[in-house]
Amino acid sequence: MLRIGFIGSGGRAVREMLDLVQIPEVAIAALCDISEERIDQALAQLQSRTSARLSPAKFTDYRSMLDGVELDAVYVSLPPFAHGAVEHAVIDARRALFVEKPLAADMGVAREIDAHIKDTGIINAVGYQWRYAEPFTRARDALRQVPIGLVIAIRLGPLPPAAWWRRQAQSGGMLVEQHTHSVDIMRFIAGDVASVYAAAGLRLLTDVPDLDIDDVSAASVTFESGAVGSIVNSCAVAGAQMPNVSNYVHIVARDLVVAVSAGQLSLFRPGSDREDWRPERENSNFLLNQAFVEAVQTNSMAGIRSPYSDSLKTHAITIGAVQSAREGRVIALAELLV
Repeated sequence: MLRIGFIGSGGRAVREMLDLVQIPEVAIAALCDISEERIDQALAQLQSRTSARLSPAKFTDYRSMLDGVELDAVYVSLPPFAHGAVEHAVIDARRALFVEKPLAADMGVAREIDAHIKDTGIINAVGYQWRYAEPFTRARDALRQVPIGLVIAIRLGPLPPAAWWRRQAQSGGMLVEQHTHSVDIMRFIAGDVASVYAAAGLRLLTDVPDLDIDDVSAASVTFESGAVGSIVNSCAVAGAQMPNVSNYVHIVARDLVVAVSAGQLSLFRPGSDREDWRPERENSNFLLNQAFVEAVQTNSMAGIRSPYSDSLKTHAITIGAVQSAREGRVIALAELLV
């Protein structure tokens, strides 16, 4: 039986636990949160949505959890600003590590965690579940031998309620905290990014108290292949019908245009009818967790599509775009990865 602990028991942690309780070889052995009330709320949510009856040990200090319970793996599900010491403690304890995105609010913190993981060689993964969604893998396969020219990712949405989300130093802003999934898929399909140049501002939510993040952002990226891309987002879209470009990645290639989301793939070819494909059941999050469990069981990273070291490159794009908008210059990704 694989014994798993959680540090952080918010919504994403509950989502992962809903998948993990479906895997017979897994036991959720411990939950840690600075609020014991939040732990009880997480368990209540689980018990209202699944037949599983859990009785994990509860902790309000992660060091006590790591010292007090024998664990095989730990999920870290925290706001961006809280990453750092927690991951280092899990790595020092030689536990397999699953980190929810984004990796941190600061690039330096993420680089230090990556170096520590490499030093120890522990099993690790990051919560980029879209890499396991079949529409994206099919899109990548369709484009594998086709020259790509342009990649576009757009995310439009409302302002989340969490107070920390509205502070740049704590969340990193929408591009870092939310839009990172689409940015990761840009890399997954089109390869690594060499540089980014961005503009951003607080234009629409100026009346919201204690908010200092950009509510609109646009970035141009250059891929190592020579392809170019555009990343656009806003967290100021509320109470309106979302246009169908949001949460899609669009790819313009030679004699092929692809529009893909986690739930649909559309292919457009000259002289041919549009090709649409949808998965019968969207289960990418379960596949993500299943892959991590199998990696821990077999002590092999072969099935992990989003290891920490690779996810660091996605994180660098979003952090680089924020830095570019602040400094008004092109940011080479190599600057952020060393």
